[in-house]
Amino acid sequence: MARIDAAAVQVDRQWVTPAEVVDAAAAYGRHALLGRRLRVDADAEREAQIDPRIASAALAHLLENAAQYSPVDGDITVVARAEPNGFHVSVVDHGPGLDPPELDHLFERFYRGRRARQLSPGTGMGLAITRGLLTAAGGRVWAENAAGAGAKFSFMVPAAVRPAMVTEQA
Repeated sequence: MARIDAAAVQVDRQWVTPAEVVDAAAAYGRHALLGRRLRVDADAEREAQIDPRIASAALAHLLENAAQYSPVDGDITVVARAEPNGFHVSVVDHGPGLDPPELDHLFERFYRGRRARQLSPGTGMGLAITRGLLTAAGGRVWAENAAGAGAKFSFMVPAAVRPAMVTEQA
């Protein structure tokens, strides 16, 4: 968080597919996802020019958050796309959802909503770190209640987009 506060996060943009970012984030957050069903719909046909380290770290925080508040038998769904205006990701869980009056505070440091304090331990820093990382990359993150039940966290990073490069196998 100190590097984020000091505006010292270096952004290293590279061409990557959304599928690669999701794979890296799932590997990073695998400890939190043990026993969870992760459903992934990630674009492997197009690439976005983003910092994959920042995007995968931000996504890993969102995956850990979803795992923390979802029932063990509930799915966690990730949708990741390289769209004309940038890199878009959403994570949907089947937890208790979000209290509407708390939505404006979720990304503040040390903030934990009433339900969050009742359901699980935590510091209230994960979503603040996510916001800081994405802001450093020129992106933004937001939250809303998912249709049906649970929470939906989304982020977008502006990026150039192109068809994925196909490598020939010998």
